[in-house]
Amino acid sequence: MTSWTPALAPDKPRYIAIADAIAADLTFGKLKAGDRLPPQRELAWRLGVTIGTITRAYQEAAKRGLLSGEVGRGSYLRDPRPNYAAAQSIANGAETGILDMQMSAPPRAIGAPDLEAGLSAITRNPGWPELLDYPPAQGLARHREAGAQWLARCGIDMAPDQVVLSAGAQAALVTCLSATTTPGERILIEPLTYPTMQPLCRQFGLQTRPLQNDAEGITPESLEHFAKRGEARIVYLVPTLQNPTTATLSLERRQAIADIIRRYDLTLIEDDVFRLLSDDPPPPIQTFAPERTYFITSLSKTTAPGLRMAFMAPPPGATEALNRQQMIIGGRPNGLSAELASRWIENGVAERALAGIREELQIRRDIALEHLRGLKVECRPGAMFAWITLPNYWRPGDFVAAALASGIKVTPGTVFVTDPSVQQNAIRACFGPAPAREMVRDAFEKLRGLIDKCPVDDCHTMA
Repeated sequence: MTSWTPALAPDKPRYIAIADAIAADLTFGKLKAGDRLPPQRELAWRLGVTIGTITRAYQEAAKRGLLSGEVGRGSYLRDPRPNYAAAQSIANGAETGILDMQMSAPPRAIGAPDLEAGLSAITRNPGWPELLDYPPAQGLARHREAGAQWLARCGIDMAPDQVVLSAGAQAALVTCLSATTTPGERILIEPLTYPTMQPLCRQFGLQTRPLQNDAEGITPESLEHFAKRGEARIVYLVPTLQNPTTATLSLERRQAIADIIRRYDLTLIEDDVFRLLSDDPPPPIQTFAPERTYFITSLSKTTAPGLRMAFMAPPPGATEALNRQQMIIGGRPNGLSAELASRWIENGVAERALAGIREELQIRRDIALEHLRGLKVECRPGAMFAWITLPNYWRPGDFVAAALASGIKVTPGTVFVTDPSVQQNAIRACFGPAPAREMVRDAFEKLRGLIDKCPVDDCHTMA
């Protein structure tokens, strides 16, 4: 039904009127469930409104339960059903129209048919009630087998009975820290790192020591400098599409890091959740030092973040200790999530979702770089965010506030900094979770306009 042109009530905001028209035409049969709505640009032209208005209208309709959308397929009508969460949100005045570009999440690539088929297959299995029970400490065998299959996709050969299941990569990281560290000791981390890492270290009473880096990532020289002095025995790295710089360590550098870790008897926590988004990354560091490495991957960046499903490949002999820690901290995945994730890995849904996410991220990356041309930007192929250096006349906190006033949430570079002496006049903008490409385009148009606009009267004094 791509030719649909609604009649709009004149006394309402345009986006509300369009959403109301969708609801009315569904109710009275002019539209039916399964119809595809016109592309946003086409409907905007017909109605004489902006693409942003159509985007808001489709978002509003989706919140009412009238639309579903999938990456690259468009917006499809659903049967009108009560959407109590949306109704409560509107009643509470939570309809803000803010695009959140803070969350490092992928575009949505799992549609209702895959979810319905997966859940239906689960409930058709006579053994499904066990998924509602407390799982064994090590998880169910078939879930560990799926984990071994996904780890193999990452380049790691791990026997299923050695795989550790976790409720997401963050829970896996907490498990590794609780199993390998003691309060008061030091841990080596990147100078810019995953923002939750520092609060976790404080929670465990750990002192962080930032390594040095360059355009490729941390340098082996800085790692050996600390190792020689015996300043720390634990190292935490994100070697592929590093957060927030998107840097990826080369094969030679990974081998050098593994050599240092072995020679100085260090322990590595390798957080490689972005790995499968990269075109052709070198092998994990774990493959060069498996006896010294705790490797973490998950489905959050490659399939669906709501699954909360991660897999760990620990050093030989460490599996049982990690499973004990999982029980203590409550880090085990629930049975339903583990079962659904396992089925999607086995039947190819997870691989298909990964392919769709990679394709969509490339398109969105191109959109971002098109609008950021001429600026210093780090956004390597496969990344779901851009690391943008601001002009001297902007400070991260001021820019974040200005962006929010324009309807966009971005993250200031200061939250990634682990070395207090380092100033990062930058922001991170995630383009993965936006519901539509046009929203990404609109957001980067606004961000570029803000970046180019000096917030003070005399910018020459700040150059």
